[in-house]
Amino acid sequence: MLFYKIGMESDRALESSEQKMRKTRARIKERTTEANEKTREEMNFFVSEIHDRKVTIGAATFAGVKVPGQEDLKRGLEQFCERIDLHGKDAAFEEITVAEFSRLLYGANRRDYIEDDDEYKSDLNMDFIDSYRSSGHSELLIPKPFAKREAFVEARRLLCSASFRPELDRIFDARGPKHFVGHPVHYVVMSDDPKIRQSMRELLLGALLQRGRLLGRRYCVLTLDPNRGCCDAERLRNFYDSQKGCTLVLSLTDMGADEDEDRSYADASSENLAVVASCLAAFRRNTLSLIEIRRSDEKLCRRLMEELPEITFVKLEEEVVFNRAARGYLRRLAGENGVENCDSLLKRLPVAESGYITADLNKTFNKWYDDYLRTELHAQYRDLSAGVDGRKAKPKGDAYRELMDMVGLRAVKEIILQAVQFHKAQKLFADRGVSAQRPAMHMVFAGNPGTAKTTVARLMARIMKDNGLLATGGLVEVGRADLVGKYVGWTAQIVKKKFKEARGSVLFIDEAYSLLDEREGLFGDEAINTIVQEMENAREDTVVVFAGYPDRMKEFVERNPGLRSRVAFHVDFPDYTTEELLDIFGLILKEKGRRAGPDTLERARSLLEGATAAPDFGNGRFVRNLVERAEMRHASRVLALPPDAVTDESIRTFLPEDLEPPECVGRPTGRRVGFA
Repeated sequence: MLFYKIGMESDRALESSEQKMRKTRARIKERTTEANEKTREEMNFFVSEIHDRKVTIGAATFAGVKVPGQEDLKRGLEQFCERIDLHGKDAAFEEITVAEFSRLLYGANRRDYIEDDDEYKSDLNMDFIDSYRSSGHSELLIPKPFAKREAFVEARRLLCSASFRPELDRIFDARGPKHFVGHPVHYVVMSDDPKIRQSMRELLLGALLQRGRLLGRRYCVLTLDPNRGCCDAERLRNFYDSQKGCTLVLSLTDMGADEDEDRSYADASSENLAVVASCLAAFRRNTLSLIEIRRSDEKLCRRLMEELPEITFVKLEEEVVFNRAARGYLRRLAGENGVENCDSLLKRLPVAESGYITADLNKTFNKWYDDYLRTELHAQYRDLSAGVDGRKAKPKGDAYRELMDMVGLRAVKEIILQAVQFHKAQKLFADRGVSAQRPAMHMVFAGNPGTAKTTVARLMARIMKDNGLLATGGLVEVGRADLVGKYVGWTAQIVKKKFKEARGSVLFIDEAYSLLDEREGLFGDEAINTIVQEMENAREDTVVVFAGYPDRMKEFVERNPGLRSRVAFHVDFPDYTTEELLDIFGLILKEKGRRAGPDTLERARSLLEGATAAPDFGNGRFVRNLVERAEMRHASRVLALPPDAVTDESIRTFLPEDLEPPECVGRPTGRRVGFA
């Protein structure tokens, strides 16, 4: 499926007055559906904007048995313009992305040139466009086609001609068909450097476009990450469907399965691969798949191939070069950056009997060039040390941004930031030769139900992984039943096994005070003593978080002096205020694609103010229950409406009568034993 933006000049002003504008828009709106009727299986047009005599038209062509070419598109445009009484000249066609097409369609709806953009998409089976509103992907256009000779030159420049040359010979083989009839093979691009992967991708796609093996320049890069759950099969199918005649790049560079089968996302990775394989096989003839992985993920590549025995893949990767070629590559990089004398760069080339790949050479050059700018070109900065001031540096990664975006929790965020920066500083000191034993990172999370203790622990684990403090960054959740054995001698073994499972991650012990027995010397004490011992043994690569209600956690920590001395941070999770709960209410509605109607927020505020006074109030959990209960009441109310009264607005909007307080489940009213 291809999308176009068409610019043309009308032979007369179409909206020179308010009256003329209304008349023009009414005519175009009335005739657009009829004008597209004869060509709806092949192509479709709509007017998006008119400014004086400048007219912008959106167009979509559908890759069926016969693919419309440029001449077919021009004839279709002429017929469309004739039917809507639009006469002009100098039509210019520009291929665009799905996102740009969606913006044109939205503009047509807003300016009243079409009836409804959602209805338009649904009528033409373009509901997949909504998938492009989510994150985790990017849309691009192939920068340029590559003729055969030019493609070989580019492959040599990238130091990847060993794998590219045979495939380029096959792509430009004269025995192939002259037009697109389907994809005989798909591709795997391997490199540890994202810039190199992009350059190899653009070279390959440019050659395929030049040879007619692709219908359009558009391609989509979709990043898949098992740490965020399993792949959404329907969403992936939507992406594949939208890329018919074009390319879908599946970036599995964050999806590699480690040799260690205990990694927290091994199962999710396997399930994701099965989903990817299923979609790739279903769309293999019309949508080109380009799999991008790191060189270190050879095992992942083999696993994917095993899922697709009937499909042929061509693997493209950097070649290994030796001293002369490596030095020539570095000289060329220096020349491209305006440096003629690069002797100091060549001296930095490490001795490697096994040869060099492009990614390694790029790292060598980038490190040298940064130093060259500071010490030679701008010698006044020579005495300043390189590196970021650890006291001011913010943690990096998506998990940190997610934590900062959470409602409230100001004190919690400050302590988490302080903990991460403290441990980053210790690492910085060690790198500078200052001896520093890594201190413990264990914590106590104290707060009532629904105050996001588990969510924060999960994000903290990912933040620590993103910033090099933990190797795996997973979360292992346990309670008394997971730590205490039935017989003498079992408990210590169970606790040690859980610590081994949590190595490189966060061990989250929920309602930790349930380990306290009524009298000393029982299994709970054995568990606590073993936990204290393992906390010391695992201080280098494991973080233990004890979580529970504030008053009970204080009693728990004070019971064991060894435990108290090993906990570095005490984090209090306060109850949410009414305003914060309203913010959470709004965020949940936004996540679900809903909105609050008139007076609905006031109704929510009233319910929240009443609920916060209850002894068993559940904080954020209460809000989510409130929304889920509202969804059920809203569904019953909408189904009771007459059919002609059911609009998109009524489906998306919650009214005050939809809100009914759920039963509050959360905070205990007295002493408890065991788990919630």
